[in-house]
Amino acid sequence: MDEKQQVDRPVFDDLNDRLIAEPTDAPAFSVKTSTDPKSVLEDNPYFDRSKPHTKEEIEKFKAFFGEK
Repeated sequence: MDEKQQVDRPVFDDLNDRLIAEPTDAPAFSVKTSTDPKSVLEDNPYFDRSKPHTKEEIEKFKAFFGEK
């Protein structure tokens, strides 16, 4: 590994601007409302519209977010 890359890498024990939580044992659920967009591709901060996607990538993305 390059020394410059090693220097630029943060020491995660020293970071104090984020919270890294342990996963919960309790069940979790999400609720879809009538105000949610019809497609998971709309207004989704995890989907980058500026980059080209293959049909397979889009199908995997939709499956991950629960769209059929």
